Amino acid sequence: MTPSEAEIAQAKAIEALVHSCPDRDIIVISRTITRDLHFDLTMAIKEEKRYDKCTVILTTMGGDPGAGFRIARCLRHHYKNIRLVIPSFCKSAGTLVAIGADELVIGDLGELGPLDIQVSKASELAERSSGLDIIQALEVVQGQVRMAFHNTLLEIRKGSRLSTKLAGEMAASVAIGVAAPLYSQIDPNRLGEMQRAMSIAHEYGLRLNASSKILKEGMLDALVANYPSHSFVIDRKEASELFNNVESPTSAENDFCHAFWQEVLGKETDQGPFFVRKPDDSQGGTHDGISEGIDSAENPNSQTRSDNATNSPSTDDQSERVRTHGVSTPDSNGGETQIA
Repeated sequence: MTPSEAEIAQAKAIEALVHSCPDRDIIVISRTITRDLHFDLTMAIKEEKRYDKCTVILTTMGGDPGAGFRIARCLRHHYKNIRLVIPSFCKSAGTLVAIGADELVIGDLGELGPLDIQVSKASELAERSSGLDIIQALEVVQGQVRMAFHNTLLEIRKGSRLSTKLAGEMAASVAIGVAAPLYSQIDPNRLGEMQRAMSIAHEYGLRLNASSKILKEGMLDALVANYPSHSFVIDRKEASELFNNVESPTSAENDFCHAFWQEVLGKETDQGPFFVRKPDDSQGGTHDGISEGIDSAENPNSQTRSDNATNSPSTDDQSERVRTHGVSTPDSNGGETQIA
């Protein structure tokens, strides 16, 4: 069958990317951060690793923080240098993986997200809220109480011969009246739960940054608590204020991401990890491996074809293993607390 223009462009993009970094493994992932992904990545590296450096091209909307920590640790265990390329979304738990990298490459459409933990709502089914919600609510209450005290004190003192002490006592009574009904709605047990949840991302980040040293001083706290929403966009410019070693993609990385944008990288597609090799590389599959992975995700029958191919005699067993790793597995968030 004659290859299409898109397939030709993809083959050229693969060859150019591999040629641009001949001493690196190149791994493509477009999946939710789960324990299943950690398992698949571990197995893929065990079978396919060739070099001590790697380039990981990652698209994810986030997931389980424990899995994000394990994935970053897995990469650091096997590779002396990790270059993380972010062409599109790399949110939440994906940001934990970024903290474990040595170099961050963020494309024009790439973005990270804050590390505020997401916890399940006690009164809602399958809904989650940010660990920052109750903290921000407390800050709002404190602001209202201070404003009530300040404004009342000024009003009493203006045009009155009351002493400052007496005026202050009256203003305090008004402030207490404002604060009491607001604070009564805050569950101390829920507050403790939120604070413990917030510490998860912070502690994982501390441990990863101890090895990578990629975060600037004090910026882990900013990622955990300084952003107003979980979906806040951290683009390349913003990321350069938080991280060391942030740069734009090379032309080869840009061309590769563009060639596979629709099928894999533009959004989370539940595919990978794929090891990228040249099409004529006898030791491993790449263009074929990526194509097989895409086909498996879109057509369940292709998994049967891949399994049959693996069971039949083959001159390229390594390539078949790459294809197997390209097949997606069921999600598992591994617990109630997650960065979603």
